[in-house]
Amino acid sequence: MIPNPHDALVKGVFGKPEHIQGMLRAIVPAAVAEELDWSTLTLCPGSFVDLALKEQHTDLLYSATWRDGSEFLVYFLFEHLSAPPKKNSLLAFRLLRYQVRIWEDWHARHQDAKSLPMIIPVVMYHGVTPWSEPRLFDALLDVPASVRPALAPYLVQFAYLLNDLSEISDEDLRNRAMTSLAKLATICLKHARTSADFIKILVRWMDVAGEVATAPNGLNALAQVLCYILEVNDHVQREALQALLERELGPEAKEAIVTAGQQIRQEGIEQGRQEGRREGRREGECAVLLRQLRRRFGDAVDTDIEQRIATASIEQIDTWADRVLSAATLTELLAD
Repeated sequence: MIPNPHDALVKGVFGKPEHIQGMLRAIVPAAVAEELDWSTLTLCPGSFVDLALKEQHTDLLYSATWRDGSEFLVYFLFEHLSAPPKKNSLLAFRLLRYQVRIWEDWHARHQDAKSLPMIIPVVMYHGVTPWSEPRLFDALLDVPASVRPALAPYLVQFAYLLNDLSEISDEDLRNRAMTSLAKLATICLKHARTSADFIKILVRWMDVAGEVATAPNGLNALAQVLCYILEVNDHVQREALQALLERELGPEAKEAIVTAGQQIRQEGIEQGRQEGRREGRREGECAVLLRQLRRRFGDAVDTDIEQRIATASIEQIDTWADRVLSAATLTELLAD
């Protein structure tokens, strides 16, 4: 099993400027799309999503310049969610934190600058339930309605662009000026996880799949999409998928399904290795944390505490380790 097939597909496809460009152009305001030089769209290194959220979130940061030749950059913070945000997630607040990190990183490299680059936050969502999270940051602020207009100039205000695939028709997705691979990946993100008859949907997109297959390195790209389908949909049998591809795209498409199978097996092997390394790291950090706790709190570290630490995640252990010197009591240190 691939640890996060949604993440793998999104990064594999939309981690390339040529594939994300059409999506961004379709959802940003038209006036902005017309003035940007999309040929300068560049993926920036690094990630700004908290490690504890990596299971459901993908962040990609892109930069671009304006058509008028000015040196000012526009950053697109692209975040992908495969599940609805938790009720207390405060997504807009999290996006603000990511933006501050981006600005801090940028300012550290441009300390003489008198302004900051603009950042446009974009969220692509393909969860199984409707989107209900506020899209305006100031909607999260607890401000009495009677004084909100007077305070508005002093409040942090921004909105993020939402690309909710469930709210966009298949025909509109097909008509977007995106690459064939981006279109095929998008329709799979929208339907493959939830549709019991996804093969019927895929039949209608075989023309797009054919364009993917005949592009340079196309069979490998197609294999990546097929790998995703086989991972997230229990109703799609590999044999049926192979028969569809051979019938619609020709016998050479068989290579793509074979490659997809190889990718799944290789990902499974690598996942096992990573889990082994992760478990080894977790055990080591557990031992270090227990030694620190015994030095500070002595006999208060009983068998219940030892068991709690032994079964905790790496992220939780790291959080507790950060509190070893600052927490006044063991209860305070081990608070969730």
